[in-house]
Amino acid sequence: MKKILIPTDFSDNAWFATKYALNIFSSEECEFVLLHSIKIGISMMSNISNKLTSAMRENAIKDLKHLQERAEKADSNPKHTFKISESGHDLEQAIEIAIENHQIDLVVMGTKGASGLKEVLLGSNTINVINKINNCPVLAVPIMVDILMPEDIGFPSDFNRLYKSELLNPIKDMAKISNSIVRIMHINTEGELSAGQQKNLDALTMYLYRSNVKTSYHLMSNYADKAREIVDFIFDFDIDILAMIRYKHSFLEKLLHEPVIKKLGHHLEIPFLIIPE
Repeated sequence: MKKILIPTDFSDNAWFATKYALNIFSSEECEFVLLHSIKIGISMMSNISNKLTSAMRENAIKDLKHLQERAEKADSNPKHTFKISESGHDLEQAIEIAIENHQIDLVVMGTKGASGLKEVLLGSNTINVINKINNCPVLAVPIMVDILMPEDIGFPSDFNRLYKSELLNPIKDMAKISNSIVRIMHINTEGELSAGQQKNLDALTMYLYRSNVKTSYHLMSNYADKAREIVDFIFDFDIDILAMIRYKHSFLEKLLHEPVIKKLGHHLEIPFLIIPE
């Protein structure tokens, strides 16, 4: 059984992510854990009585139970079950604890934002989560994306590393449950792949082939900024989910910090699967 954690602040964004997850995993046996975090700052604690703090947590649990009822009513799938979890920790720590306690396989987060890729594609809460959560993949779901089974999963790579199977499993699993094609994208910065890069590409494609996952390889021209390259790749191949592995000093890390992304963020409104090293 797959275990999926859905952090919620009871917003439309969080509910939309919930509906997206229920649809994507409609054929899978899943336990969905609905998590709400209440973090009371130290400066506030001195002004808040234990009785009031307890009332706040009771209200959170009440709201979580209503959300669970709403999810069960919207999703009559017999393969799906729901749990609720309330935490007094900040969001990142609450997620880390929930991942360990519930043996979570995937975190699904709704996201919206004001401007720029960090806010529009990921959202400030989500960017904090993917930077701090190191033991579980995160799927960021923008509000109002089409709730359809993905047909094309984009996977940019520089092939400078040999991917371990446990890092590729989330992409493989997503592709298999949706019968998607994984479109492997490489930015041509060196003219030709080195022997090491070619070896890593061959290992990647062989792993996916042996897993019965369809693949295609796309060599993109080297642009002045990588954000535009990603955008063109998404549009040219109708990518439904963008997947990246988050290494330190990786392409993803650089992408998230490029100033030019602020101009392009509104174009990248597709779900983003981030897999920590």
